[in-house]
Amino acid sequence: MTPNLVGTNAEISPLLAIILERMSLTSDVLSVVLALVCVASAYADLKMMPQIVESMTKLKMPTRIIPALGIAKIAGAAGLLIGFNNVDLRIYAAFCLAVYFVLATWCHVRVRDTAANTIPALVLCLVSIATLLVSI
Repeated sequence: MTPNLVGTNAEISPLLAIILERMSLTSDVLSVVLALVCVASAYADLKMMPQIVESMTKLKMPTRIIPALGIAKIAGAAGLLIGFNNVDLRIYAAFCLAVYFVLATWCHVRVRDTAANTIPALVLCLVSIATLLVSI
């Protein structure tokens, strides 16, 4: 049996209201941070910066997909920011970015890349999963 979180006047219990408010703030902050990082990373992808090309070569990925990865990050960032008015879109964008960064982390692990190159992908993976979980 689940606990009764709704009072007799159909109001949300004060504790639950505080938790939901803090989760909403956390979701907002994580969404903005993740969106900013994705836009910065997408800029590097779209400019085909040498370190990005070198990293993709080390990961044994074709360099022709780099602009598409930048576009995917911009789409995810846009979804997170538009998600301030549409929670379902924010959840979908966070889910897509989580999948993206899980795969990015896997690509680094697959070729036994250095920790210095793998940890940023892993951190963004964890941030995107956290964004998804607090947005649900």
